[in-house]
Amino acid sequence: MAKPKSVYSCQSCGYQTGKWLGRCPACGEWNTLVEEIVSTKTAGKAAAITGSPQLLSDVSYDPAYRFSTNVGEFDRVLGGGWCPVR
Repeated sequence: MAKPKSVYSCQSCGYQTGKWLGRCPACGEWNTLVEEIVSTKTAGKAAAITGSPQLLSDVSYDPAYRFSTNVGEFDRVLGGGWCPVR
């Protein structure tokens, strides 16, 4: 679980800072900064995946689109060379 993020807001002028200060730098008032918890919602990293899993046997493969890099070991790791995005 992520640590909740807090921000300190001045009750007189609304100035916000990431750490507590005794005096507000914007309006000059003393002891007006109060801690407020900011939402820790992430930007939906898991929600970005829209497809469903596929079996490898269902994925089409056309070796005609492979291009050699002329580096044998690198081509072997890539499965015979690089292929353009279709």
